[in-house]
Formats: sequence, structure tokens, C-alpha cells
Amino acid sequence: MKFALTSRLTLGLVALASALAGCHRGTHQQATTFEMEDAWVRAAPDSGSTTAAYIRFVNGTADTVVVSHFSSEDARVVELHESSTDSVGESHMAMRDSLVIAPAHTLVMRPGGYHLMLIGTTHGLTPGKMIRVVMHLSNGAIVATSARVQP
Repeated sequence: MKFALTSRLTLGLVALASALAGCHRGTHQQATTFEMEDAWVRAAPDSGSTTAAYIRFVNGTADTVVVSHFSSEDARVVELHESSTDSVGESHMAMRDSLVIAPAHTLVMRPGGYHLMLIGTTHGLTPGKMIRVVMHLSNGAIVATSARVQP
């Protein structure tokens, strides 16, 4: 069973006002939301473990959204990583400084690609539990979403 978890952040009241004003002049309305959907984390039954979390980001705004870092009360450290496979089939994982979601684009974290490493979990993460993941945006905004622990 797949759980869809969505958190919404309305970005830019000026953009919204412009979009509404544009409707009056006959132009199309622009979406103004930044959404996090389908957030989940792999189970880690022991406190102090390391595990991975995945989120689907939907940027419906006219602005680039930059997540400068992540945090969670459920882990000592949260790092953004990207996995890739080179031309000879070897897998590599590298830490990334930030996550950039272009306007009107979707970025899906998944195994073998972008993911969050939750290092030093503060308690056991058993299937069915929920954890909170916090995104710190480059514009100073802080956005949180819930992620369901899955096996």
C-alpha cells in the first residue's frame, strides 16, 4: 500500500497577486505552490542507525526553489546524496550541497538517485511510524513534511 503524504508551501504573495491580476487581463494563471509528496524512509529498527529517505518535490512556482540543507529531530545528521552508475557499471554515491528544483519542474528522490541519508537515528524507525523531515530553503523559509517508515 502506497501512502501519499503532501505538504504545501505557498511561495511569493507577489507572484500570486501578479497571477490573479493576469487573470483579469486574460492571461493564464500561474501556479504558486511548492509541494512535497510521497515522502518515505527505510526502516531502521535500532537507535543510532543510518537509513535513507525519499521525497517527490513539485515546484509549481515561477521561481527556482533551492533547498540549502535538511534536518530532522529523528536523526543526528541529514545529508543530501546522489547515487549514480559509471560507464563500467560501478555505483558511486556523493554528498551534494543543495537541491535545486527548477520552476514548473518535478524532482523525484529514489533509490539509485537523489536521496537523504539520515545518520544516527535518535530512535528505532519501525514500519508504520512517521518522521518529520525539515527543508531549509535558500530564501530563509523552513518547510517540513512527514515521511512514513516503510520496510
